[in-house]
Amino acid sequence: MSLEELNKAYIEAKGKLEEALRRAEVYGKIIGFVSRLAPSRIGSDGSLVQFEVDPLEYFRSHEEISVAGSYLATVDVKTGEIVSLRIKSVERRDVMSELGVPEAIALQTQLDASGLVTRARVIAEPLLAWNPGNDEVKAAAYVIEPQSPIIKPNPEVFEKILGLPKEGVVLGLLAIGEKPLKVKVKLPLHALYQHMLVLGTTGAGKTTFIKNFIVALLNKLNFSVEEGYEPTVVVLDSTKDYVHMVLESFWKQEKRFETEEFIAKEVFGDIKNISKATIVIPVTKQLCEKLREYGKKVNAKMEAVDDYLKVLGKYYVETSYLSIIEKILNGSIESINVKVEGFGSLRRVNIELLYSILDVKRRINLTLIPYAFSFREVKGSELAVLNPFLTSQARDHLPRIITALEEHGLKLTTLSEFLETLREALFRKGSEAYSIVFSRLGIHKGTVENIIRSLGILDDSGIFDVILGNEIIGEPNLNIILENAKNELIIVDLAFLKENVPLVSGNIENVVALRVLYKVFMWKMIRYAERARTQPTIVVVDEAHRFFPATGGGEGEYVVQVSNMLATIARLGRARRLSIIFATHSPKDVHEIVLQLANTKIVFRMDPAVIDKLDIPSEYKHLISRIRDRFALVKTHALRLGYVLICTPLPVAGHFDLSVM
Repeated sequence: MSLEELNKAYIEAKGKLEEALRRAEVYGKIIGFVSRLAPSRIGSDGSLVQFEVDPLEYFRSHEEISVAGSYLATVDVKTGEIVSLRIKSVERRDVMSELGVPEAIALQTQLDASGLVTRARVIAEPLLAWNPGNDEVKAAAYVIEPQSPIIKPNPEVFEKILGLPKEGVVLGLLAIGEKPLKVKVKLPLHALYQHMLVLGTTGAGKTTFIKNFIVALLNKLNFSVEEGYEPTVVVLDSTKDYVHMVLESFWKQEKRFETEEFIAKEVFGDIKNISKATIVIPVTKQLCEKLREYGKKVNAKMEAVDDYLKVLGKYYVETSYLSIIEKILNGSIESINVKVEGFGSLRRVNIELLYSILDVKRRINLTLIPYAFSFREVKGSELAVLNPFLTSQARDHLPRIITALEEHGLKLTTLSEFLETLREALFRKGSEAYSIVFSRLGIHKGTVENIIRSLGILDDSGIFDVILGNEIIGEPNLNIILENAKNELIIVDLAFLKENVPLVSGNIENVVALRVLYKVFMWKMIRYAERARTQPTIVVVDEAHRFFPATGGGEGEYVVQVSNMLATIARLGRARRLSIIFATHSPKDVHEIVLQLANTKIVFRMDPAVIDKLDIPSEYKHLISRIRDRFALVKTHALRLGYVLICTPLPVAGHFDLSVM
């Protein structure tokens, strides 16, 4: 190269370096430069850059610099592009190590703070390159130039250089280590249809995250949908956590949560918590007895079905909300207005609840939907689908048995009558029922025993053939309810069901939960076949291991039946804008199909022994095993980088520890 060419190259390099420095000051704060002594490199195994950080800046910014997996950026001298960097390793040395002082001498030396005034050596991996000129983001598939300035990017730059989605449901704030930034991380709505799994140990923040996610979803925060097609959220609530979402958030009354207020403000702005919900109330015979006793207590008329439902409304408020309002929120209920509307499968109980906290009045609106089963409505193939505890043979033969018995004139109007007939067939060899079931149909004895045992769970629970006043309560018309529930929260209160069944009733909440999930899916399928559009529908399954246990974690036939049903619902539901959000403590507790179906995983603090099951990069594994509450790793195909850390605030919706009452 001639001297003239060398001079031109110098001038061009000098101009590019000066421009890189100017850009660095615009888009962040300079904390160092790509090393002039160690080479930057790129190869088939990826690329790496090395840089050093002055000790003063290191101590001021150690939260961003000293954590493996956190992000910085560099302004590449040759391209002028802002390149995101993920820290792979950080090395710190005492000045004695820098000077090569022998160990024998170093051990005799007293502690001296001056030994810490050394540069931190950082190795980082270039990720994405953002061109501010044309706003293009691409993979940083080139070597980074020495002397390129290293910056702590401004918050607004992170969205660009990490390839974060511009629109979607807000998950939380981007976190560098355990430091939240003013950067929202969003999940596009279409990615939600490929389902989500939320994992984490007890108390790490799973339920808080889901509640905040629901609030963001129903407020259409940072995403838009066509008018008339606002999303519907259906929660299968086995712990009563979500029933309380309509109440005031407790932590907001505390004045010491400045950091939480900052996070909540950055994530949610000034949006309000939801103040209304539709709650599906499973009604059992045991609950009816409680309602009669409660009706006497409050001097209520108990004759027609509407009388019972009015009492149900007041009873539900008293048992589900009164203690929280009085004992946790230190408030009081001002008034409860209950009104029953509709008839049959469309009957509902509308409740307007007014309560006050610190002389501030708040109003919530609840719509209770009574839910039970009538044998006349579901007998036959519907009954076979309803019960996941039946073997495959029992499913096939159950409709045949019912049809044959009724053709011979046997009276089967209730589930109890049907079970009594089957027991007669099983234990009375010469009976008419025996001749029909075993002689004519040739059903195996073990199959009949499985039907009796499985349907006995339903009968023992008291949720079949429930009479309120003068009417049998059946399944509500979920199709119509869902059709009219746009931008609304529907909660199936499985905890209330568990409170109102005998102890011997088995896992009746599993039957109801899976039935509702199946009904939501069938509504989507029917409307899709009719070429009708439906709104995005998100089903939340908290404590998912209860309903979809790992192989060996439940009855064999149940696990097979449920996993097959789930696979069908999840895969066919994607194209019909149906999403399932699963939440559980550990990936080893749920069926493998859940891990396969959920393309987005939100991982809160977990036992390191089970993290390997999730295929998490090594730089995150140690962090996730000890990270603070409400910080999580997001793993999803919807992110250019595949992974990012987030922080969610304390719940903006009501969330209470019921164990303190």
